[in-house]
Amino acid sequence: MHRVETARPHPLLVPYIRAFVQRDFRMRGTEEVEPVVARLGIMLEFQFRDPYWIPSFSDDSENPCASITVIGPISYRRVRLIVRGNVSALAVVFEPSGFYRLFGIPASPLAERGTEGHAVLGTGVSKLYERLGNSISFSRRTSLLNDFFLERLQRSTSGPSLLEGFRPFLQGGNHRSVGRVSKQIGVSARQLERKSLEYFGVSPTMLTRISRFQRALTLSAGGTSSWLQVAHASDYYDQMHMIRDFHAFAGGSPVKSFASIASHHLINFQ
Repeated sequence: MHRVETARPHPLLVPYIRAFVQRDFRMRGTEEVEPVVARLGIMLEFQFRDPYWIPSFSDDSENPCASITVIGPISYRRVRLIVRGNVSALAVVFEPSGFYRLFGIPASPLAERGTEGHAVLGTGVSKLYERLGNSISFSRRTSLLNDFFLERLQRSTSGPSLLEGFRPFLQGGNHRSVGRVSKQIGVSARQLERKSLEYFGVSPTMLTRISRFQRALTLSAGGTSSWLQVAHASDYYDQMHMIRDFHAFAGGSPVKSFASIASHHLINFQ
C-alpha cells in the first residue's frame, strides 16, 4: 500500500520551499526500488518507522538512511532507494536555492549525498523531529513545519544579491554562457562559478543541464506526444543531446528512465 499526502508551504515560504510530502508504505514482505535521478534543490527528510535502504551503484554497500537527513542536489545517478517494511517519511522539498537562503549554509558540501540532519541544522531540527513524531495527522505536521521555517525566515538575512543573475541557467536554455551572464550582472566568471556552488551546489553549466533534464521529465509526464517534441520544448539542441543527459542523469534512455518513475516517487514533487 502507498499513501501520499502533499501540501504547499505558508505563502511567505513559497520562494524557499516547494512542497511538503508525506509518504507511507506498507510493503508486506515485498520491496520497491525507487530511482534517484539528477535534481536541483535540497531536501530535508524525516523517517518515523522503518528507514529507506540506500544501495550504491559503485559498490555492493547498502546502508539505512538516518532518522533526519539533509539530502543535497544530485548531478548523476549514484544511488537508489529500497523501500521495505513499514515506512513513514516526511520530506521538505526546497526550491533550488531555498535552503541556502533560509539557513545561510552553502550547498556544495551537501551535494551528491545525504547528511545526518542534526549535524547540519543542530538541536532545533532534532526538537522538531520529536514534535513531528508525536503528531499523527499530516495537517498537524504541516503546521509544525510552517512554524519552524517561518521562525527561521524571521532570523535569516536578506537574499543574496547575485541570485537573480542565475535565472537564465535555471531556465535551462542552450545559450547560457557563463562569460556572457557574468558580464551582464557585473561579476567575474570565477565569482559566478563560486556563487553557483554556494547557492545551488552545482556549477552554472550543470544548473542548466539539470534544469533542462527536469523540464523534459515534467513534459513527458504531462503527456507531450513524442520525445522529439519533448527535446525541442526543453530547449535541447537535438534529441541526441537529451538522450545523453538521460543516460548521465537517470541511467538509461528516456523511455526506460521515464518508465521506472512511478507517480508516488519523490522526483515528481521536485
